[in-house]
Amino acid sequence: MRNFQVLTGNQDYRHARAVSLDVRADGYKQILRVTNYDPDQSLYKPRSRSFTLSRQDTFSSAEAFEAVAEQVEISSSVLIDLSGIGLSLVNKRMVEILYATIDNLKFEYTNSTTAQAVNLSFGHLQIDNQLHDALYPVVLQPTSIPKSTSGIGALPTIQASVVWLKDQGRS
Repeated sequence: MRNFQVLTGNQDYRHARAVSLDVRADGYKQILRVTNYDPDQSLYKPRSRSFTLSRQDTFSSAEAFEAVAEQVEISSSVLIDLSGIGLSLVNKRMVEILYATIDNLKFEYTNSTTAQAVNLSFGHLQIDNQLHDALYPVVLQPTSIPKSTSGIGALPTIQASVVWLKDQGRS
């Protein structure tokens, strides 16, 4: 959401009318809503200024408004952080077929007043074919970053996040 002030005639910025431009997703569409600025509903508040503007002066919305941080209260949070885990897939004859190793497994769930969030990441994932006559003993593994590459930290092999906003929208 962005706010803009409209100056008419010889008004200065303190008496200007402001409108709120709000872009919201609705399925596969994006909807632009232009409404009157309501300071009680907006996350943007007017900046205080000690000078007046003449008719020829202009200023952008970034100069006229500033974002105000909203207080978010976390009601519950769950964090599971495992240094490693191994899983085996065994057939009916109790023969191991696949073995998967996951290092630095992290699962995080957070519920707050504004959103619910789920984060999942694997530092390293490898799946090995455990059959004795396997042509390819390693089914899946991440590509190693060359040691000559400096300044790049170890990134997770798999990372996923889902956030559900508790935004009811404005009517």
